[in-house]
Amino acid sequence: MPDGSGAGPRPLRSGDAGRRAAKARARGFARGLAPILMEIRAEGFRTPSSIARAMTRRGVRKPRGGTVWAAGCVQKLLHTLDEGAER
Repeated sequence: MPDGSGAGPRPLRSGDAGRRAAKARARGFARGLAPILMEIRAEGFRTPSSIARAMTRRGVRKPRGGTVWAAGCVQKLLHTLDEGAER
């Protein structure tokens, strides 16, 4: 029984398995795009908006199949890659 101290793992809640699976898919997708991102950065594109334009021009597919990238999508992708690198 939890003692309210915050110690120990929290109990599983409804939807936790789905969230873990979604994060795993996002990490896998991000790792697959890492070489393309490195190539784009090597060409001098640094900001999320410039990277998004480069990815759109190349026709890189997004997780749900679209090909028009926005800066926010790139920021999330970069964040996901950074999270994976910390593990």
